[in-house]
Amino acid sequence: MARPSLQVTQAAPDPVPAPAAPQLSVVIPARNAGATLHRAVRALQAQEAAPGTFEVVVVDDGSMDGSCDSLEGMAGPAPVRVVRQPPRGRAAARNYGAREARGRVLLFLDADILATPGLVRAHLAHHAGRPGLGVQGRLATDPASLATFFMRATHRVALDTTRRRREGLSPYHVVTRNFSVDAAAFHRAGGFDEAFRGYGWEDIELAYRLVRDGVVLRYEPAALAYHHHVQTLDDLCEKMRQAGDGAVYFWRKHGRAWRLGLFLEILPVLLPVKWLVYRSGLLTAPLLPVLRLAERLGLLAVAGEVYNHLLWRAYYEGVFGAWRRPAPVAGSGEGRGASMRPRPRHVTPQDVR
Repeated sequence: MARPSLQVTQAAPDPVPAPAAPQLSVVIPARNAGATLHRAVRALQAQEAAPGTFEVVVVDDGSMDGSCDSLEGMAGPAPVRVVRQPPRGRAAARNYGAREARGRVLLFLDADILATPGLVRAHLAHHAGRPGLGVQGRLATDPASLATFFMRATHRVALDTTRRRREGLSPYHVVTRNFSVDAAAFHRAGGFDEAFRGYGWEDIELAYRLVRDGVVLRYEPAALAYHHHVQTLDDLCEKMRQAGDGAVYFWRKHGRAWRLGLFLEILPVLLPVKWLVYRSGLLTAPLLPVLRLAERLGLLAVAGEVYNHLLWRAYYEGVFGAWRRPAPVAGSGEGRGASMRPRPRHVTPQDVR
C-alpha cells in the first residue's frame, strides 16, 4: 500500500516595506558642474540630521562632462538620486527635480553651494511647526573662491549690510541657491516659470507668486551655505546679459508694475540715462585704460568699480535687446503672478552671481 505523500507548504515571505518618505528633498540642478558638484553633495552627506531625514535629487540638465555619473548611490546618510533631462535651463531642471522629490519640503541648492553641517536641520526646524512656509537661508562667498584678482576685486566688500526681516521676508530677498519651501505650496504656485531659460530672476519671480498665494517667507541665518565658484569677467558679463533679458520678461509678465521696474532698474523713464551711462561708450572708453592700470598695480578698489561698470553695461545690453523683441508667451505660473507691491531693494550685479 502506497504511503500518502506529504506536501509541505511554505509561507510566502513577508513583503518588504517601502522606505519611509523623507521629510525633505534637496533639489540640485547641474550642468557640466564637475568642478563643484561632488563637493556640494559630500557636504550634504555631512549634515547633522538623522539618516532618512532627507534625500538628494540631482537633476542633470544635459551635462556633457559626466559629472553626475558617479553620484548615484553615493555613500552617506542621505540617498542620492540622479534624474536626467535635455538642456532646458535651471527653472525647468528645478521643476523636474521637484516632481521627482518625495519630501514634503523642497530645499533648492545649486551645484556650487557648500552646505554647513546644520543647514538641513535649520531649514526643517521652521517647517516642522507650520506648513506653507518658505525659508531663505544665509549665503556667503567661500573664501577659497577668491583665488583671482577679478574675484577679489568684485567681492572686496565682505560685509553684508542688507536688512532682512526674519518673518515676512520680502520676495526680493529670495535666492534659490539656499531656499526651502513647502512642496504643496510650491506646486500650487505652479513651480518655476520655465520661460526663464537664461540666468537670473526665476527665483524672485517664484517668490512673488508664493507670497501672492499666502506663503509666509522667513529668513534663517543659521541655515548657512558657502558659494564656491571662481568666475571670470566674461562669465559674469554673459550672466548679466541674460539677467537683463530676463528682467524685461519679468516686468512685462507682472503688469509692468512700477515698483518692480524700479527694482530691476528698467523703468522706461530710467532707460535714456542708463543707455547714456552704460551703452553709449562715453564712459566705458576712458575707463578701460584705468582698468588696465589698476590690474597692473593691483588696485582692487579701482578695478572693482570698473568691473562693476562693465557688468552693468552687459546687463543693459540684455535689457535693450529684450525691449526690441515682442513679449513672449509666459511659461509656468502665467496668470498667477498678479502684480504685487512689496518694497524693493536696490539690485546689484552681486545679486545675479
